[in-house]
Amino acid sequence: MRGDRAEKFVVLNLRLLAASFAIVGLLFIIFQNGVLDVISDLGDDIGGFTRAPHTDEQFWLALGFAYMVVITGICVVVQADVVRYRPLLLVLAVGKTASSLATLGFYLFDSDVFIYLLNFLVDGYLALSALWLWSLAGRVTRPAAPG
Repeated sequence: MRGDRAEKFVVLNLRLLAASFAIVGLLFIIFQNGVLDVISDLGDDIGGFTRAPHTDEQFWLALGFAYMVVITGICVVVQADVVRYRPLLLVLAVGKTASSLATLGFYLFDSDVFIYLLNFLVDGYLALSALWLWSLAGRVTRPAAPG
């Protein structure tokens, strides 16, 4: 895939990712323990995982929400000019890799909480997706917009 087709594909996927990150960020901040409970229920249904611990610590919730806002913003900015802002996809990939590996560590060395395992898988997939979109953005044949 090259040229306009690659650009349209990257733009569409970044818009979908931006919407997804924004929705998940809102779910985290509005229904913080509800999200944990729903994922824990799923973990119970498929394998008897340890339930995710509830917390009253708002500091970590604020940081998690801020992260979702930042990655939403990265997607919105890059989709506006995939050639010019292509390097930001590497920032997205690094962030998702850090999140994925951190939760894998929590799963392996702390507790077999399903949301840790699920986040490892989902964010690992998103990190690889960001790298793939970065690669496709490199195949767009037009120059970056001035500015």
